[in-house]
Amino acid sequence: MRAIQGTPPAAIRRGRGRRAAAFEATKLASLRSTWIILSLALLGQVGLAWLLGASAQASGENGYDTTMPAPFVAFVSLQLSQLFIAVLAALSVTSEYGSGTITTSLQAVPVRLSFLGSKAAVLGAVGFVSGAALVGVGTLVAAPAAGSYGEFTPGQLATAMLGAGAYLGLLAMMMVGLGSVLRSSAGAVTAAFVLLFGLPQILPLFAAEAVQEAASYLPTNAAAVLGTAVEHPYGPVTAVAVLAAWTTVFLGAGYVALRGRDS
Repeated sequence: MRAIQGTPPAAIRRGRGRRAAAFEATKLASLRSTWIILSLALLGQVGLAWLLGASAQASGENGYDTTMPAPFVAFVSLQLSQLFIAVLAALSVTSEYGSGTITTSLQAVPVRLSFLGSKAAVLGAVGFVSGAALVGVGTLVAAPAAGSYGEFTPGQLATAMLGAGAYLGLLAMMMVGLGSVLRSSAGAVTAAFVLLFGLPQILPLFAAEAVQEAASYLPTNAAAVLGTAVEHPYGPVTAVAVLAAWTTVFLGAGYVALRGRDS
């Protein structure tokens, strides 16, 4: 299609991208399942943050060193709520294939890269906001539950909130790519469970040094570095690079599948 006279092609592409993102945001917000899943993520975060905070105080009073800043307790609590964000992102793709509305979506946004990119951008933004908010709320719950064992500084809260936002934002984008490859809601949910819970539990059981090294680069381990400011086995810059690499691989695979099967 010829560009409108006097309008730079880049401006036209940006306009298309904004419209595609608005289209995806409208679809996501209009689904009841979106709000149900986000509510479950919040409930899971609040419940686990309180449990971990109360456990830290009880253990500390019994002579164990359980001191951990409340924001870091809240970040650890993401181990449950992260699954809900991953499922939300995957279902944003697979539900369209299951219901047949993918045809309408691709007619509305025929450029495959724009379609996948806008969906990833919207879900990434939802993941970022959700991550920061979940850690913020989790801190409000964990701090009184942990008492003096959960004291924290504003810097620690900022680190945990930004780390959680970056992690869940990139995780949501990963799952958009994975959902585009699998196209099955059950398959995507299973894959998310394996990635977030299965592999982090199974790989450390192997004694081989190479397997141990590979396990340290799983998304959940990189997230722990990013959200709690630990320096082992690498620093925050490397953690961001690891998560970005996973995201690139998953979104790249999703684009190849989308381009090849739905062109």
